[in-house]
Amino acid sequence: MKDTAKNKLNKYISRESLDWMAQADYYEINKDWLNKSALIAIKILSTLRSQSITQKALADSMGVTPQYINKVVKGYENLSLETICKIERSLGISLISVPSYESSQVILDSFSTVPFSIPKIESKPIGSKKTEYNSESKYQPQEIHIAA
Repeated sequence: MKDTAKNKLNKYISRESLDWMAQADYYEINKDWLNKSALIAIKILSTLRSQSITQKALADSMGVTPQYINKVVKGYENLSLETICKIERSLGISLISVPSYESSQVILDSFSTVPFSIPKIESKPIGSKKTEYNSESKYQPQEIHIAA
């Protein structure tokens, strides 16, 4: 009787190593893009439902397989910008946005041809001469000699 119970139990116990740890490690390493991918998937599914579009129709309009779209809407696919743009174009929605002013300003600043430099002003020993700043000359000191 002991052997039959043991045999029954062994049928239900997997001999293979459990891969739940590997899945947990994978999620921990990739959680940033997986979370964003899940949010994109929710928006795509919501749009498909509201526009009465099937996943197959979306796949056809993008030139991909329905299986690929299924992975996308499950949040399992690491999407490229090209794929995101195709989805946006096919559904007429925006999935991601890039702040245009901030990013273009950084790019423009990096291509600036005018070098920026701070003019050097030599220091003088204290008490030797009086130094005043002329309001018309922004950064150049004007020296005035005073008879002592």
